[in-house]
Amino acid sequence: MYKHISVFTVLLFIVFTSFAQSEKSATDLYKEGLALSKGGNCRDAIEKYKAAIAKKPDYADALYETGWCYNELEEYDNAATYLDKAKRYAPGVSKIYFELAYANDNDDKKNDAIINYKKALELDPHYADAAKNLGDIYYSNKDYEHASEYFKKYIDDSKDVDNIYYYRIGWSFNDLGKYEDAANYLEKYEPETDEYKAKKWAELGYAHYKSKNYEIAILDYSTALDTKPDYGTAIRGIADCYYDKEDYDNALKYYLQAIETDEENSKSCYYHIGWIYNDQENYEDAIDVLQKAVDYDDKDASNREELGYAYYMTEKYDDALHQLNKAIELDENSKLGYYYKGLCYLALNDKEDAKLVYEKLKTVDEEQAEKLLKKINGE
Repeated sequence: MYKHISVFTVLLFIVFTSFAQSEKSATDLYKEGLALSKGGNCRDAIEKYKAAIAKKPDYADALYETGWCYNELEEYDNAATYLDKAKRYAPGVSKIYFELAYANDNDDKKNDAIINYKKALELDPHYADAAKNLGDIYYSNKDYEHASEYFKKYIDDSKDVDNIYYYRIGWSFNDLGKYEDAANYLEKYEPETDEYKAKKWAELGYAHYKSKNYEIAILDYSTALDTKPDYGTAIRGIADCYYDKEDYDNALKYYLQAIETDEENSKSCYYHIGWIYNDQENYEDAIDVLQKAVDYDDKDASNREELGYAYYMTEKYDDALHQLNKAIELDENSKLGYYYKGLCYLALNDKEDAKLVYEKLKTVDEEQAEKLLKKINGE
């Protein structure tokens, strides 16, 4: 008896609810959906919005909110379906294109996302979040020209800039060779973690280093090391500053430290260490480290030139010729490759081949060729 009453009551409730909902207007259902979505109940909100759309298929606001909720639920394909319909009925509403772009972006449809973010900005030129997200796409694609353009727009138009974007635009400007702009933005960056404090000062150091403000750059890199003592990027940066200042003793100290603390990312330092050893006439050590430079990058003509020079200075002419010929293969305008190749032939008493090298060098660098010719003539 009670079971029958209970079933009857449930059925009556369902019928009554369905009837009541059918009596509600699309606007009423839409408002109920809004209340649910604002309360964080997107799943039930979607059902309200869909009921509103069933009554009014061109209800752009309900279509938009349905797409918004699906984005919140990370169901991006569903979101795009409803947002595509929303823009059909309300083509001049920027937030629809933004939300659609967001769905595309998270569904890894980057080209569609770019199109829709740009449309949002076309409709609302000061849509800061659209500019930010566009910048992020270009930044992840290493298109720093466009990334910096949209990051700047975001920073200029946003009332509450996410601090990390001062770093990202600074990084982008450094990559583009706009070092003064990079420094200006990086100085505004206020990182919260030690990891990003070190990154800020290293990136700022790079901007100052490339602007030839070596003393300031060294201070920047040193500040990075205060936070992260074994930070290879900062150690290499200090070494590069001293190298360009021609303070080779300090440069060598920091290059060796970089190899010791962060060899995996510091193999490019082998060339500079080898160059300094050659400059100090420490040729045997130069040969050892320059062979590592070649092993690291056997397509770099400079590594071969410097190693060939070290072999030449230690009278290992066959080894020198091997490396110098490799340098010339890699760079047909390798003036040092040709010059020391000519000197090797002279040391081997092969003046004819030395003259042939001179003729070739003359087409590459006349001044260097004249130096070789004087050696050939015994001057």
